[in-house]
Amino acid sequence: MSQRLSALLLLAACGRAADKAPPPSTAGSDQPLAVAAVAAQPAPTKPQIKDPAVKDLLAKGTSCELQQGGLPLACPELKAIGDYAFQHQGSTEAAETCAAFLGDPDNKKRLLAAECLFHFNAVGKTPELGFALDAIETEKQSKTLEEIAWGISGAEAVTAKLADRVLAVTQKLMADPKTDTAAGYLFGTLFPQYMMGSGPKPPRQAQALAIASLTRDGTGMQREAFNAVKLLDDKAAVCAALDSDLRADAKRWADAVEAIVSMKDACVANLAKTIDFTLARLAAGDAHLELLRRFDDVFDLDAPTRTKIGKAIHAARGKAADWQRKDFDATADQFSKPPKPRK
Repeated sequence: MSQRLSALLLLAACGRAADKAPPPSTAGSDQPLAVAAVAAQPAPTKPQIKDPAVKDLLAKGTSCELQQGGLPLACPELKAIGDYAFQHQGSTEAAETCAAFLGDPDNKKRLLAAECLFHFNAVGKTPELGFALDAIETEKQSKTLEEIAWGISGAEAVTAKLADRVLAVTQKLMADPKTDTAAGYLFGTLFPQYMMGSGPKPPRQAQALAIASLTRDGTGMQREAFNAVKLLDDKAAVCAALDSDLRADAKRWADAVEAIVSMKDACVANLAKTIDFTLARLAAGDAHLELLRRFDDVFDLDAPTRTKIGKAIHAARGKAADWQRKDFDATADQFSKPPKPRK
């Protein structure tokens, strides 16, 4: 009796609309009829148009000519949709309307929609990550695919509960050189950056892929991995990977040096070698004075090291172009003085 009473109560809760509908089939199922009747409705599979202003801006498209597969920055419609999105950057309604145009048959409208998405903050764009993934997986134009991935960068995959799917799509994209840049943009959604505090912890598999990508020289995945180093738990593996990027033939050795500096004390064992490598590149004419200043800003360099850096800058000055020499002189002067007190 108690089971029958519970079923009747649940049926009553379904309301009059349920009474008018034909009962769902329970053949081959142990689930009671009442449970089937109150099952949750599935989420929409396509983004909906919810902001009329965005619809008006995107629906008219643009007559701007494509340049290397994308719309030029001077395109009026590109600027208009970007400005509107920036002014409403936390609006999920506006962002979803932009996402609705990612599947438009007109490639230029898809590019406008990608530009629109880019200008929303994480609050605005994170709910649209699933729709963007749908668009990425069906997009045939590699440049447009890249723009969609760029547009959704800044969304938070863990918050959206889409980390596994993002990781799977990223791995597929990174396997093709044509979509590697897009892979990097999408991968970044697993490593949200905050001015203060910390965000959701990146999944273990994503961290492992980031460490492996630190040595994928010159790729979009490497670029995002450099940005993520401070969020990775295995500091020893990060420092070892960055150290292996200190090669004269490496395309992004300077980014590897910057990443080592950003790790601060975690990679301090690599510091002397990193400074010497940077000075060797300076002597070879590959000057990155901003990195030398970063060493001074972050680390307490001893007097002999400061003197060595100053001498190396003076020695390399003669090879510098006239417009660079003022910067050489100012940087050398910085190392001739005592270090600034730490706050």
